[in-house]
Amino acid sequence: MAESGLGVACLPLFTIGRQIADQSLVSVLADHVEDVGEFRVLWPSSRQRSPKIRAFVTFMAENLFRP
Repeated sequence: MAESGLGVACLPLFTIGRQIADQSLVSVLADHVEDVGEFRVLWPSSRQRSPKIRAFVTFMAENLFRP
């Protein structure tokens, strides 16, 4: 909706990197926003962990918050 000009959004940078790069979205409150670097993944417990979920969690942990 923000990209369509319908308002302001507070979104994680990793989800809008392309839009920032092509300037279809611009930062308007960068001086007032603090990156906390927290991302949580929850999944139901089971006796065996799904390899797909484990791979996803590992990928996110290694790539999401690169300095």
